[in-house]
Amino acid sequence: MHCQLLLPGFARGTLAASAAGPALGTLLRHAQREFAGNAADWLCRRFDVAPQQDIPAAPFAALGDGLQPDGYWLCADPVSLVLHRDSFALAECTPALRMEQAQQFVDALNRHFAADGMCFHAADARRWYLDLAQRPDLRTHPLAQVMGRDIQPYLPQGGDGLKWHGLLNELQMLLHAHPVNADLEQGGEMPVNSVWLWGGGELIARAPQPELSIWADDALARGLAMVHQSRLAVLPSSARDWLRQAHDAGEHLVVHPRLSSMEPQQALERLEKDWFAPLLDMLRKGHVARLTLHLAGDTVYSFTVTRADLWKFWRRARPLESYLG
Repeated sequence: MHCQLLLPGFARGTLAASAAGPALGTLLRHAQREFAGNAADWLCRRFDVAPQQDIPAAPFAALGDGLQPDGYWLCADPVSLVLHRDSFALAECTPALRMEQAQQFVDALNRHFAADGMCFHAADARRWYLDLAQRPDLRTHPLAQVMGRDIQPYLPQGGDGLKWHGLLNELQMLLHAHPVNADLEQGGEMPVNSVWLWGGGELIARAPQPELSIWADDALARGLAMVHQSRLAVLPSSARDWLRQAHDAGEHLVVHPRLSSMEPQQALERLEKDWFAPLLDMLRKGHVARLTLHLAGDTVYSFTVTRADLWKFWRRARPLESYLG
């Protein structure tokens, strides 16, 4: 059995002052390291889904969220832009919305942009999608890559880029004036003053992968599993919970929710208790033949370790940050 654990939000800068627990330190010290693109890119490539203009995350995530994507779709996630002197940065966390508030925003956007062949969908309060009548010439950047950063270098590019910059400005003015934002700010919450467009494409499947088991609540992972006929289960609460349910041999990919950047040390301590320590114990006892940790920030760093690797006593411990660069 090969267990893989994908941990989005495992950013190098966030963890600079954090200390790895003993189990994570042992696993990283004895593992072989590889690195790839961002988490959405890595997931799509795991299923051999090729880039179109973008990595086509949106149609697969929409399917995982219970929608029926037909044609070209974009993720259009609600965000807060924060003014930093002469530029705007994306807030490091998404606005705290209720579903009825999200639907009010989406209804307003659809009334305004229907004539442009644009249809917004709120599958979740924090996950919106945009269904377009025509495929644009756009290249975008995943939301997770831009959070906390100046948005200017990451705005949509391509032949239709300038047109979409204008549409985004129009959209931002519409959202800024929406009464739901007054309610949010009165309650001490961040306003929704833009959407982040990314992951555009069409739903094109590759070969089925029935030998792969996906354990996730993540919409993109679930949509990819559904299209490619992989075994699909809800996210377990811990490694021990996963092992109790994992009756099939083969490859198991567990997709953890995105880690919060606000309390990195506490997040690491919870992961140490619920995942890293029990997985190391399973590896030592032979319940798992191979273990891979995919630590995903801007780049996915993959660490694969076998039971035999644990005997490599000459490998020295290093600071956690040094493994992510």
